[in-house]
Amino acid sequence: MAGKKLTPLGPKGKGALETAKWAVPLLLAAGRWVSANPHILTTAQEQIAKLKTLRTSTADGVLETVAVLRGNVDYLADSADDEQEARQAQEWAKQLSHCEQAALLLKAPGSAKKDRRALKKRVEALRSEIFAAYVEEMGEDAEAEQG
Repeated sequence: MAGKKLTPLGPKGKGALETAKWAVPLLLAAGRWVSANPHILTTAQEQIAKLKTLRTSTADGVLETVAVLRGNVDYLADSADDEQEARQAQEWAKQLSHCEQAALLLKAPGSAKKDRRALKKRVEALRSEIFAAYVEEMGEDAEAEQG
């Protein structure tokens, strides 16, 4: 019996796979809040849709991603339950500002591919951290409203 030949993923398939790597585990972890508060799923899906269309491999994509994440961090700062959450939101805001400055520098001609890759990796890590905290905080806020 001949083995099936696997077809390589196209650009859209690869993007979907990359999105699934960071989005699906977060939504599964938030399942307990989502079942009781379906609006959390809707809001999370909207955020995922915004973030997945942005390419972190370009400086402009990084700037757009940072703008979306900055909105999430603002929400986290406004709804911080304690000093630790407030400090974490401030730290993320600072890191996003650094990424924004780096992206602006990378828009200049002659920027190194190595620097673009490093920035992409950092922004993707921040995206995962911030989005996880965002979904968790929405769940906690929904629980507080109900209880």
